[in-house]
Amino acid sequence: MLVELRLKNFAIIDEISINFGGNLNIITGETGTGKSLVVDAINIILGDRFTADHVKSDDKQTSVEALFEVPGDCGIGEKLERFGIGDSEGELLIKRVFNPGGKNRIYINGSIATLGTLSEVTDGLVNMFGQHEHQSLLKKSNYLSYLDAFSHLEHELSEYRAVYTEFVCAENELEAFRKKEREGAEKEDYLRFQAEEIKKVSPAPNEDSELEAERVRLENSERFSSSLANATGLVYEGENSAMGFLKQALSHLERVSDLDSSLGELRDRVAAVLIETEDVFYGLSEFAGKIEHNPQRLEEVLSRLEEISRLKRKHGDSIEEIIKKQHEIESELEGLENSAGMLEEIERRRDSLREKVSVAASSISTARKAGAVRLEDLFSEQAESVGLKNARFEVEFSEKDLSGDGHDSVQFLFSANPGQAPRPVNRVASGGELSRIMLLLKSFVSTGDAGSIFIFDEVDAGIGGVVAESIGRKIKDLSDQSQVVCITHLPQVAKFANTHLLVAKESSESETDVSVDALGEEERVMEIGRMLAGKSVSKKTFEVARELIKGAS
Repeated sequence: MLVELRLKNFAIIDEISINFGGNLNIITGETGTGKSLVVDAINIILGDRFTADHVKSDDKQTSVEALFEVPGDCGIGEKLERFGIGDSEGELLIKRVFNPGGKNRIYINGSIATLGTLSEVTDGLVNMFGQHEHQSLLKKSNYLSYLDAFSHLEHELSEYRAVYTEFVCAENELEAFRKKEREGAEKEDYLRFQAEEIKKVSPAPNEDSELEAERVRLENSERFSSSLANATGLVYEGENSAMGFLKQALSHLERVSDLDSSLGELRDRVAAVLIETEDVFYGLSEFAGKIEHNPQRLEEVLSRLEEISRLKRKHGDSIEEIIKKQHEIESELEGLENSAGMLEEIERRRDSLREKVSVAASSISTARKAGAVRLEDLFSEQAESVGLKNARFEVEFSEKDLSGDGHDSVQFLFSANPGQAPRPVNRVASGGELSRIMLLLKSFVSTGDAGSIFIFDEVDAGIGGVVAESIGRKIKDLSDQSQVVCITHLPQVAKFANTHLLVAKESSESETDVSVDALGEEERVMEIGRMLAGKSVSKKTFEVARELIKGAS
């Protein structure tokens, strides 16, 4: 709901504040008083470009400010949050400031905003009926929603969109899987190369440690052989070996141990040392048996160590990590090999959903075409009631790719004159015709506009009498659920006002002053009397005006 509009240094207006009511707001005034400036100002609030014609005085700041009350379910709160703009508890305050020198500013709830942000926040906030950029019939994207609402397809569309969402998800999943598969094909070659590289070497646990020990023995075989031979000789071989001396010592102790029992323990200890020394000899002999001077084997060991070292540089710091990497590669390769089956499963699911979506879209299309015929017939029946006698209205269908609203694309065609082929309504209808077409559509198409703002400009251009009464009644009916602002010069329309605003202009040699005032009961009688008779207002005229107002209520 538009609560208040404030204009300062705007066109011929010095400064005014206009307060609007919740239902039908009628704006009247003599020709040239500036009624259309109200619509111009609202269009600027909605994002229209500002021009020099909108500045009254070049040395003063010009501002246009509007306060709206917005319901919580209209989506504006989400838009404000997306742009980082504070939500003022159900209020939307928009201000556009134009400074001398061209430094212009836009404020939304006190936050500085861009023109693009303003246009997006206010999109759908106001339904402008007339030859304006924000006129609903100028946007082909609105046509399908009107037709669907008339055809009562809300439930069918809800079910369709649920399946369509699943279909889109499956399409996206399939595309992502295919992309992954393409990348996987390249990766598979690399993984197989890695797997083959590791398999070719096939290192065993602790093999590197064992090979390193063997390398040391092979590289130092002469030193090992010489030292081990000397050690073996000293430990076991010859009379002067450790074994020889220990045997002699044991023999001497055995001769006297029976003479003194305390020597028995010492004898046993020497015997134990003799056994341990013999074990050392066998250990030395075994180790010496492993020592060989084998340059060919040394070359093999060095080569093997280099292969393992190369794997470590690529796949891990140890053989355990290399083996772990090998298992990971094999597992990933197995997954890639199984991807073909997964791809087929996703494709089957996608195809099944596409079939369901196509069937649902065709069903909705059939219902739309039946609804379009009824809409065309109903329009023809009631066109004369809004001054569109002999006018033709048609709904033209074309097919598009499947989308969230099906595969139909619709165009509204219009012809105002007999013998003239209907053409796109947004190209051939005048501002007044556009307003009356929309008013007629709104009279029998519910699009969930409760709480919306409707502004009618030029709706009564070139009509009068019974048609004017019919248009006024339709506007009044619309205002029962939505706020309506209507600029009119017809008393048959003005009489239905809940809030009647009079635009007046007073001019002197030096300045022009414009005022917008809400009229009381008697003031309304006077204004409608003026609208009826112009300057020749009589007592009888005022009586007629009273009757008009009384009849409207």
